[in-house]
Parts: sequence; C-alpha cells; structure tokens
Amino acid sequence: MDYITTRTTKTSFSEHLLVTEMFDNVEIDIKDINENYDAAMKLTGGEKYVSLVIAAPFTSITKEAREIANKEFMYKNTIAQAIVVKSLSNRLMGNFLVKFYKPFCPLKLFKNKKDAIVWLNEKWNKKTKAKVKTERIQFF
Repeated sequence: MDYITTRTTKTSFSEHLLVTEMFDNVEIDIKDINENYDAAMKLTGGEKYVSLVIAAPFTSITKEAREIANKEFMYKNTIAQAIVVKSLSNRLMGNFLVKFYKPFCPLKLFKNKKDAIVWLNEKWNKKTKAKVKTERIQFF
C-alpha cells in the first residue's frame, strides 16, 4: 500500500479508500492543507474516492486553513468523508463545523474505524453501484 507522510498527516490509498491519519500536537496551516491535498491527489491519481480521516485529540487548524479546506474544489473527487474522533471536545467541534460549513459531500463523525468504513462502503456502493466487502479494505 502506498502512503505519503507530510508534516501533519500520514495518508494512504487502497482501492477506493483514502485514509488520512492526523498527527497529534500540530497546528495545521494553509501550507499544510495544500500539501495534504497534493498528497491525496497523487495517491488517488485524481480518481473518485471515499475518505476516512482519523482525527488526533490535540491537533488544531488555523481559521485560514479551515476556510481553504472547506472550498468546493477540495472535495471534487470525494464521494463521502468519515471522520473518526475519540475525544468529546473534538466531537463537539466537529459537529459544530459540519453544521456551520455545510460540507460538499456526505460527511459523518464516528467513534471507531469499523463503523466509519461500513458507512463509507455504503456511500461508495450507492454512488458506483459496486458491491464492496468491508473486510477487503485495509488501512494502516
């Protein structure tokens, strides 16, 4: 499985699933957003995909970076995005941001990877009419 490591994330791609694991104790800025987007496009070859983001409890994002990350072009190839959050503070912030920014693709927060992948596969299957078995998807 190919992956790319940036200053703030480790991102991998397998079949149709892009997995982005955020590093803890970093602040994401505009440069990081662009670097992470470039990594995603390189790994996916510009093809459609579903996105699994593993949030880190003590990672933050600048207001400017958050605004860039919420532009429609950043989601042009994303069928759906699941974000796994384990801390209550991240969950509260995530729910607020989802309501405030109105995502450009279906987006849902989860407590664990397994439920997130099941949901992403449902979204993939509905969009592509392909049946994908959950156990075939691997990530680091």
